[in-house]
Amino acid sequence: MRSLDLDELTGQGVETIKMVDRALTVLDMLRLTRKGLGVNQIAKQCGFSPSTTFRILKTLEFNGWVFQCSDGCYIAGEKLSFVVEKNNLYLALKEVAAFVMERYTTTHNQAMNLTVREGVRCYILQQSRTKNLVDYVPPLYSDLPYYASAGGKILLCELPSSLVEEIIRAREMHSLTQNTITDADLFRQELRTVAEQGYAIDNKESAENGSCIAVPVRDCEGNIIAALSFSGFVGIADRTELLRYIPALQEAATEISRSLYRCWGR
Repeated sequence: MRSLDLDELTGQGVETIKMVDRALTVLDMLRLTRKGLGVNQIAKQCGFSPSTTFRILKTLEFNGWVFQCSDGCYIAGEKLSFVVEKNNLYLALKEVAAFVMERYTTTHNQAMNLTVREGVRCYILQQSRTKNLVDYVPPLYSDLPYYASAGGKILLCELPSSLVEEIIRAREMHSLTQNTITDADLFRQELRTVAEQGYAIDNKESAENGSCIAVPVRDCEGNIIAALSFSGFVGIADRTELLRYIPALQEAATEISRSLYRCWGR
């Protein structure tokens, strides 16, 4: 059956709400464009005045349908595209996490990494560094071994077992230190433990004498979308020393989620 357009509906006496129609036009344009656009660009392409376009965008942003980037441009938000467009999700995630991470790094004097997964690749999407001369943290966008990093364990711990098996088969677990888990059965058990306790530790598994601790960052539905860690610990004799950082990590992860998914709490 052919759908009717707005002119046909109006011609048949069907009442439409002009501002709703304009908001849907803006959403459709952002959905199809798949890149950030400024208010004037959106106004011009939609044929609206800049002031009307601005009001529409702010209303949509408040309700989670669009997201405003730090350069002032808008992209489709979590209700429309975060679930299907990883580029948009990671762009927004990187921006909102930066401010939170910098604040917690300053407070605790520990570097932070925000890690995400694409296929078998786990990498650092966002990072905050200390002002120390050396902080023993891999550079931004570095790949991390999924089996020997706290962030990697978090990102895999709640995946379907069939997908975990695909990842294990796709990339061999090489020994990086004497503590690296390279046995598939032991790694599966490690993932079960991480899922149950809600945090993961890299206890000198990816680098000699280095440690980190991570917790999940979740979306509105509770799915893990990233791992947030305090990283760069050196010379930790007892891994339980890291547990005192869990409350701060969980607070930061929750703040990132709430900033990203603004529909929470309303």
